Amino acid sequence: MALNPFVWDRPLEDPAKIVGMDDFAREVALTLKAQTNVAIFGPRDTGKSTFLTPLRQELALEHEPDAPPYEMLRINLKRALSIPAFISCVDDALSSHPSPPFRSAAQKELEVVERQMEIDFKVFKASHKRARSAPDPAEVLHAQLKALPRMADRLVICFDEFQRLNRCPGDPLAIIGSALVDNTDAGNVCLLFTGSIREYLEMLLNNSREPLFNQATKKKLPRIGRSEFREFLSFHFEATEHPIHEEALDYLLTLTDAHPKRTQQLAWATWNQRRRGELGTDDVRAAFEELMEDQQADFAVVESMLSNGDETEATEWRVLQLLADGHADNLSSGKVAEAYGLQSRTAARRAMPRLERRGLVELRAREWRIIDPFLAEWLRRQSPFRD
Repeated sequence: MALNPFVWDRPLEDPAKIVGMDDFAREVALTLKAQTNVAIFGPRDTGKSTFLTPLRQELALEHEPDAPPYEMLRINLKRALSIPAFISCVDDALSSHPSPPFRSAAQKELEVVERQMEIDFKVFKASHKRARSAPDPAEVLHAQLKALPRMADRLVICFDEFQRLNRCPGDPLAIIGSALVDNTDAGNVCLLFTGSIREYLEMLLNNSREPLFNQATKKKLPRIGRSEFREFLSFHFEATEHPIHEEALDYLLTLTDAHPKRTQQLAWATWNQRRRGELGTDDVRAAFEELMEDQQADFAVVESMLSNGDETEATEWRVLQLLADGHADNLSSGKVAEAYGLQSRTAARRAMPRLERRGLVELRAREWRIIDPFLAEWLRRQSPFRD
């Protein structure tokens, strides 16, 4: 029996299940090979971590004589809330790298660092308290990062979830800058920063007081075209003996607005309907209703956080409701502002940048939209103006 081919609860690592990223991967790979650092920002669940799979493949290619293959090291900073935790993230990235030669080179270089600093990385990262004789964690991290360029002839270091360093004490950006940007021995290294919250990436990279100021070109992950997604979905439904009607595919993409995670999630739920014969729009609708029921608790948490917060947060919640009800083209309307309990006719427009920083809305084709189509639908159903 065939397995459900759709994955939505984690980054994709199977190239056959990744859609619509090849051209952007080539663009970013060539930018990095031209010795230009790159920062990729965007809302959660839009495919940034998944994008690293086709990027790794593209970097491994020899595009031109002056664009030879590069190795890529992905450092997941999700738990880097301290300098020792940052060290642990780097060590985990090195020990789990998919290339055996790279892992071997990493082990040799780290042994050199251990001898020079008289430490054991395994003991150091496992210890919550530093012994008096142990070196400063910042110095250990600096030595660890400084050793990375020696592990490969050409290397792209990806700091994934980079915005987490905003909460990390000990000035980690200065350490990165000293070890990998200002270091003349790191000429074979380029840096890639990815993050979920645009505000933090902008603050870290566009703030003139920060060590990494103006050190990376900013790129936004492109949206996946509906035609590409449609072809991808059709193929995988057919290949796993769950044929789906063309109208059902169009309906599915309408409900998800081709959102990367939600499209995979609804396709997964539709596939699980397991009816005989061709899957139709009724099956998509049934799967959608099941998912909406499952998501109610999560969306209620967002509602509680904003609607029960201070006046600014309450305004943001009302503006989300306003967008869900279809008033994106009437943001400055006094009548709409009054209907939604906003203090002024400019309140909605002024709330948009804050909602964008929260990763809840985006400006697309000069119109503000809620990013998560499931949240937008849930808001419509909860709207006091629904009738």
